[in-house]
Amino acid sequence: MSKLLPDIDDLTQPFWDAAQQRRLVMQRCTDCGAFVWHPQPWCRACYGQRLAWQPLAGTGELFTYSVVHYAPLPGYADEVPYVLATVRLTEGPQMMTNLIGCDWREVRIGQPLELRWEERTGGFLVPQFTPV
Repeated sequence: MSKLLPDIDDLTQPFWDAAQQRRLVMQRCTDCGAFVWHPQPWCRACYGQRLAWQPLAGTGELFTYSVVHYAPLPGYADEVPYVLATVRLTEGPQMMTNLIGCDWREVRIGQPLELRWEERTGGFLVPQFTPV
C-alpha cells in the first residue's frame, strides 16, 4: 500500500497545481496581508475574502515536532520512525509537514529547514522539509 494522496477540492486545487510544478504557494489576504493556511475562503485575521496565492521561498525553521513510531497506515510502515513537524516559514506563517532525509534523534527546535518534494503514486508531488 502506498502513502496517502490529498483530497483536492476547489479551495486546495491552486496549491496542489503549484506543487506539481515544484512551487510552494500560500494564500495571502490582500486586505490585511495575513497568510492563510491551510486554504480557506476567507482570511482568519480580518475575515476579508480577497485572497491571492503568493509564492514562498521554501525555507524556514523547525517550530515544533513529534516523532511518529507507529505507522498510521500500512503505506507508512517503511517510514517509521518519522518526524511530523510544524515549520515556521521564512515569510512567517507555519505549516505542518514531515521532515525527511534526517535522523529523528538529531532534530532540534529552531533548526533551519528547506523544502523538498516527495514523489508519491503517479508522480504526485507533496511538499516536505529537510534540515539544511
